[in-house]
Amino acid sequence: MFLGVSMSAFQSYAGDVPAAATARFRRAGAWILGAFLLGLVAVAVSFSWLLSPGRALRDAAVVLFAVELAATAFAAIVTARTVLWR
Repeated sequence: MFLGVSMSAFQSYAGDVPAAATARFRRAGAWILGAFLLGLVAVAVSFSWLLSPGRALRDAAVVLFAVELAATAFAAIVTARTVLWR
């Protein structure tokens, strides 16, 4: 959802706009993509834990989930600041 909002705002600019004008949208997109990829890693670790239960994999899954929540919240804040308060 955040990526869609950021991309819509980015695409509202004309093609000949200087890169500096759209830099914050690219930055927000990078944070959103990073949070998404972190979520994929968390899912992969969680799935591995289901296949071979172990305390280390469980702990890694819990830590990754907590970091993913923080990254998603940060991506939401960056997107809101970029789109709403530009």
